[in-house]
Amino acid sequence: MRLDLNGLLERTAGGDGIGADAWAALEPELVRVRDVLAARRGAGALRFADLPADKDSVRRVLEAAESVDGMFDAVVVLGIGGSALGVRAIAGALPQEEGAPRLIVADSFDPDAFGPLLAALDVRRTLFNVISKSGETAETIAQFMIVRDRLLRELGAVDYKQHLVVTTDAHQGSLRQIVNDEGFRELVIPEGVEGRFSALTSVGLFPAAVAGIDVQELLAGAASVDDRRRAAASPMEDPALVLAGVLWHLATRHDKRTLVLMAYCERLAATGDWFCQLWAESLGKALDTAGRTVEFGQTPIRLGAADQHSQLQLFLEGPRDKVVLFLRVDDHGGGVDVPATYQDLEGVGYLGGHSLGELLNAEQRATELALAKRGRPSATLLLPAVTPFTLGQLLYLLQLATVAVATLADVDPFTQPGVEDARRLAFGLMGRPGFEASHDEVESWLATKDPRFVV
Repeated sequence: MRLDLNGLLERTAGGDGIGADAWAALEPELVRVRDVLAARRGAGALRFADLPADKDSVRRVLEAAESVDGMFDAVVVLGIGGSALGVRAIAGALPQEEGAPRLIVADSFDPDAFGPLLAALDVRRTLFNVISKSGETAETIAQFMIVRDRLLRELGAVDYKQHLVVTTDAHQGSLRQIVNDEGFRELVIPEGVEGRFSALTSVGLFPAAVAGIDVQELLAGAASVDDRRRAAASPMEDPALVLAGVLWHLATRHDKRTLVLMAYCERLAATGDWFCQLWAESLGKALDTAGRTVEFGQTPIRLGAADQHSQLQLFLEGPRDKVVLFLRVDDHGGGVDVPATYQDLEGVGYLGGHSLGELLNAEQRATELALAKRGRPSATLLLPAVTPFTLGQLLYLLQLATVAVATLADVDPFTQPGVEDARRLAFGLMGRPGFEASHDEVESWLATKDPRFVV
């Protein structure tokens, strides 16, 4: 995987690009970030960064996947947010092994989606992987309770347990208590790894392994990015650090507060969704680490090639508040060729003999140049092909870049206080004991609504 930053430079993007002086000034900043992150990692405070080398964890995942081999036709992940988006990214990008259980991520708790999904399943041939780090995620616990009830009714109080694997914290949370009490098969989310950084833990690796995806190659790809980081003589030679530096610079010095991730590969669409949570939840913070109000963040938007027919006009000629990060794949594999026909029509015949992959990549190059001509900055992450190895590289690089931007902005990437406030209020509305004050807070707020403005 390579990182092309030419589209961000002043010589390409004009005044909204990064000039030579700014580029030179980035290096000492990134040296500081590199040293800070190395110290934090040495102290065990960047647990996600050590995952590619955690041989014991991947061994346990592979053993758990082997223990259910041949028993099921489908594996259904019950999770939401970080407990689902990493699995979606892996499953969406990589083909499942022929004959392996079909991998389904049930991250919607809308009854119009979850009800029909459950009704269509043969639960006698389905494995459910319940994932929640806290063990108390309301949406996931509700799904689990519904599934458990159906399994009990159809399979009985003994056999139903063989259809559940619970992935949660090793020591705390309601799911941990349920596992301890009922004896479900379990996998542990490593301590210190937040959900949005958990794709390369048992959260993402177990369902992928059950589906026949090579999870060891995923981790090998991630490890290669870590190896390159160690070998880099300068942070400007470290793709994760330099990407973080330029995006932070454009956000804070050029007011590029929107980051558009354009994946010119449909298989990477779910990776884009995963990235949006990673970037938004890690960086969108009201306070810095000293408690000062900063309201920092850069809004991520995930688009694909088809979206250049719907939103590209805005990016080319609308507000200059965006930077585009392209995902480009050199070899799309299994080419679909356009037949050589209608040769007498200039506006059609020229496509004959080309492949759809060629068209995708031509449109990416054209869009990159169109942005540059209008002084709109962009960068490109280039994958030679979408494989377990390159996907592991991509996921790990984007995680490292996220934490590096957080260090530059002096915000904590591993908290989500705003989300926790919303969860607390929802607990109150649903009647959870101990959250009565939250219930009253919502009811009091609703009472202030003026009916004149409900039209």
